[in-house]
Amino acid sequence: MKTRLSKTYFLEALEAQMWKASNILIWGSIFFMIFISILDFLLIEDKYIVLTSLNGCTLTLIAVCNYFLSKILKKPTLILHLVLILLSFLFLFSMSLAGVMGYYLYLSLICITFIAFNSIAVWTLGSAVFQCFVLSVLIVGMDFYDVLNFSELEHYGMYTVLAVVAFSIIFPSVKMLSLVDELKEFYRLQQESKEVSRLNLSLQKENDIQKQKLSRYENSVKVFRHDLKNKLGSIESLIELIELEGQYTVQPEQNNFLGMIKNSLEEASGEHTFFNNFREEAEEQIVLNKSRIDLHELINNNRLKLFEKITSQNIKFHIDLQAANSFIYVDRNIANTAIYNLLNYAIRFSRNNDTLMITSRNYQDLILLEIVNRKTGLPMAQLESYFKNLSYYQLQDKQSNRGLGLSIAKNNIELLDGHLRYSASNTLGFEFLIEFTYSSKLD
Repeated sequence: MKTRLSKTYFLEALEAQMWKASNILIWGSIFFMIFISILDFLLIEDKYIVLTSLNGCTLTLIAVCNYFLSKILKKPTLILHLVLILLSFLFLFSMSLAGVMGYYLYLSLICITFIAFNSIAVWTLGSAVFQCFVLSVLIVGMDFYDVLNFSELEHYGMYTVLAVVAFSIIFPSVKMLSLVDELKEFYRLQQESKEVSRLNLSLQKENDIQKQKLSRYENSVKVFRHDLKNKLGSIESLIELIELEGQYTVQPEQNNFLGMIKNSLEEASGEHTFFNNFREEAEEQIVLNKSRIDLHELINNNRLKLFEKITSQNIKFHIDLQAANSFIYVDRNIANTAIYNLLNYAIRFSRNNDTLMITSRNYQDLILLEIVNRKTGLPMAQLESYFKNLSYYQLQDKQSNRGLGLSIAKNNIELLDGHLRYSASNTLGFEFLIEFTYSSKLD
């Protein structure tokens, strides 16, 4: 994108560069004249006092001009014009006093002075032409009043000096082009810096908004936890009432559904549930409450929890748990949630009258658990879409939260140092393969 400078910005930056260049030239002129006085002493000793007096007067005039013009007119270009005119007059007049040696010395100094001013000063081509014209007028004027002999100066390179001075006229144009490019680059960097600052401020505001949202979510979780505890407490009270009145008896070969409900209540109201650990999990690493549990027991318990869904779809569970070493050293609640979610989604993906095969076996130091449906399948891309990163889910968007249970299952299994693999096909069905390292450690 092409950078366009603001006119106001350009004029302000140009004026700053002009003052900077003026300070360099004025201080440079002062030291330059001190150096000239030393050369006068070494090369033109018989005229040293007169030449030094001229240098002193010129320095005084330069200082006075610089002071008054900077304080009153505040125009650096006018100061530079006066300084260069004074230097030109000084060199030409000193040349008339110094003789042959002075011709070579001061003609060289005139060249150096004009090249320096036109190279460093920030002024227009017209200013450079004006100074060249003033130098020519001074030479002609001094020749007219017999201060200088122009015919004599021709033999010492006056035309060469005038040619060099005329050539230096093009320097301000080149410098101005370079200065414009520098100002454009500086302006671009300045604008980029402002844009970065603006984006940083925007991100800070967004960060504050997200913190506020997180705070609201925390408060919502606290309310949900309170309501959930009240509801679970009511259910627990009803169970105790049923047991006290003896209205529930378990028949032979009948599942103890009341016991299953009590176990589910204990899991839902335990110390390591999501609602109790919400803030801690967001701020620090989860502390696992590991113990030695039987993976086969988790399978059977969760099958009973899903009994209603299984019977309503008439799904058959073919369970073949052949692993001799079925104990794993994990956090019970996290592992239980993972197994429940996998079985729950396996039922969701199945059709009525399907058969789910659940098998286990040992391989080296691993226990492998497979949940397979060979009759009903789904595209692999669809199955993969369920295993999104947990951070992608939004609490408000229920539609995009489809598959959250599988993502939680995968996250929990990996948290317990296990592995979850999966595959799916429209024709070959789908499969979940869970790997854990079995434990021979006793509590």
